[in-house]
Formats: sequence, structure tokens, C-alpha cells
Amino acid sequence: MGMESSLAAREAERVAQSLERLEDLTTRGQGAHEDAQALVYRPPRIARPVPGYQWHGALGRAQAIIRVPRDWNGKLVIGATPAVRSEFALDHLVSDIVLQRGYAYAACDKATPGLTLRDPARSMAEWEYAYVHLLEVAKRVLALRFAQSPLRTYVLGVSNGGYVARILAERHAGEIDGAVDWEGVHWDPEGQHLLKTLPAWIAGFAAYARADGTERNRLRDGLVELGLPGGAERHWAIYCQMYWLVTLWLYGRNLDPDWPAFALPWSNDWLGDPSDLAAYPAEERASRVAPRIRPIANTGRIGVPVLTVAGNWDCLLPFAHHQAAYAEKVAASGCAHLHRLYEIDRGNHVDGLLRLDRGEEQPVFPYFEAAFTRLERWVERGEEPPPGGLYRTVDALAGGAELYADTNLEA
Repeated sequence: MGMESSLAAREAERVAQSLERLEDLTTRGQGAHEDAQALVYRPPRIARPVPGYQWHGALGRAQAIIRVPRDWNGKLVIGATPAVRSEFALDHLVSDIVLQRGYAYAACDKATPGLTLRDPARSMAEWEYAYVHLLEVAKRVLALRFAQSPLRTYVLGVSNGGYVARILAERHAGEIDGAVDWEGVHWDPEGQHLLKTLPAWIAGFAAYARADGTERNRLRDGLVELGLPGGAERHWAIYCQMYWLVTLWLYGRNLDPDWPAFALPWSNDWLGDPSDLAAYPAEERASRVAPRIRPIANTGRIGVPVLTVAGNWDCLLPFAHHQAAYAEKVAASGCAHLHRLYEIDRGNHVDGLLRLDRGEEQPVFPYFEAAFTRLERWVERGEEPPPGGLYRTVDALAGGAELYADTNLEA
């Protein structure tokens, strides 16, 4: 037994002995963490309490949660968390859904919550290790406490967690049976990654926000050419304030810590004048950044089925740069038969933003759940999922499956 397996065995014994019995494992019984609430337009339907067992605590550097329904179906879902959010971030999007379907559920905070990655000694490479460790511990806990290893193990990931789902499907396919990734981040030193797209968006949006009339229209068209989705303009300002600036600084500081502005602590002054960050010369510094991206880069060589869902109005991860580019990489690796890419019409990056102003947009959450039901059928019954492409209604993807995600946009 290797050192890692020995550690996992010890931790699994500790966790198995510490599982707490609860009357309801869902957010109705436990309440919803703010990280979970922020990600949904509406929480999912909870048809009944799900009594069972829960453990929460540290696994290595990560904080993790493990839940097992009393009426466990013998299968496991791993929730790969988005952004740099907590282990509770997917409690609505994944936990509430899969617990009601009888699955055990486990998730962690990737070992780098909050601003941990501002320390260049820490790395996104830790995410893979945190989740491989969680996988091993969770499987051992189920075997120890419930006398059965999982019959199937699926990974459901969102954004940074979608990236984790892809990495697990590429590098650890023997440990999982399939994955659904929602808007996974695509890292490729040669591709249009975040450090390349965000500076131009930040600079362009600052000019766009100041302009009016024909000049504003011209600047808008320029931003659309840079990859921002036309139609979602009303969200650009909140994305700039909430996502673009801090994302560029945090990942820039981690991947290119020697560049002067990235070496500085975060400053709220950048929210008013982002010019220092927007000046990042991504192409000039590509050769410095590439060696830090290569260890975390996607290959597309997936060994299990992966279904990707993503909105084409995503204002953080442009569909072409992160979703279509990954599908092309999967195809180039000879694995297209294992992958489907579902482009969700007028879907954004964060369903929670639709609570502020939904406009013509639709939540992606129902498609995410529908994709999971399709993955189950593919893996367990051999039913081929629908072809990839543009989907305008969830019914076309769900194929009659009953969903817990709210699909009534008129209410």
C-alpha cells in the first residue's frame, strides 16, 4: 500500500467512525450556505426529507463534506466545486438533486478556498490531488461503514469544478465512470485562456462604459469580437466588478507572480481604475506563463464519458474559447465518441445573476441535471445521449426524465 493509500485508509477509518445521523441531508433540513444560494436562479424542488449520515471536516488541506442517504442506492456522486468557493457550494446544484435520487455525495473546497492562490507557492495543481484523495476516502468510507464499494462513481463539476471533472476523466478514468461538466475552464498555454482574454475585456469595457452614441456601439462591437457574448451586455458591468478583475489578479498572481501589478496585494482601487491590471501584456509574457500552465493543462484524452453543458452567453468563459476549444481537443485526441457538448441558448455563467435581471436568458441548471440523467442512461444502460449542438429547451435534452431543477420560467 502506497503512502497516499495508507493516508486515505487512516482518514477513511476516522470519517467512518464520525458519521453523524441526520433526519434530513438536504438544504431544507440543514439550510443553504451562501455559496450554494449564489449559484441558482431558483433552488431545486425537494420532494421529501432525505434522512442519512453526514461527515464534515478536513481531508488533508481541503475541507470536505460526505453525505450518505439511509436508503443509499449504492452509487456515489462527487461534486467538483466552482470558483474558489467552499465545500457547500454545490449543495443546491448537485447535493439536493443526487441525494433525492439515492446517491451518496462528497465534495471539497479544492484545498484553495478564498484567496489561497494569491500565494504563488500554492497551485491549481492541488485541485486534482484534493479530489483524488476525496475520491479514495469517500469510497473507503462507504466500504467500511456500509459494507459496499460504490457500484458507480460520477463527477459533476461547475466552472473550475468543470475543469476538475475533465482532469479526473483524463488522468484518473479508472476511478470514475463518467462526468458532467458545466462550463469547465479550459487551460492550454497555447489557447485563449483567462490571462489572455481578461485584460482586453477590462480595458475595452472601461472605454465602453464611458462612451455613448455611435462610439459606444463601436466599442460594444469590438468587445463582441474579443469573445464577449452580444445580448448579455447588461451583465458586463457586474462581471467586470465581481469576476474579471479579481480573476485576472488572482490567477495572474499565481501563474505570473513576477509581473508588477500581480505582485501587489489586491486593491479595491482597481474597481474604480482598472488600468494597472488591464495593462497586462499576455502575449509578451506567454513564454513565462506557459511552464506554470502546462502541469494543469487539459489534454482532451478522456477515458470515460463526459457531457459538457454551457451557456453561449457566458460572460467569463467564452463558449468558443473554453467549450468548443475543449471539444476540439477531445476530438483531436480520438475521444470524440466519449464526449458531447451541449450549447445552451442564452445561458450565462452564473444562474444566480438571473435573479437580478433575467431578461431573455434562461438558467442552465435544468440542462445540467438533464445531462446527468443522460450520463446515467449512457453508462448503465448503453443508451447513447443526444447529439451535441445548440439546445433551446430543456425538454429536448431531458428526454422525459423527471427533474428536480425548476423549469417553470413563467412563475
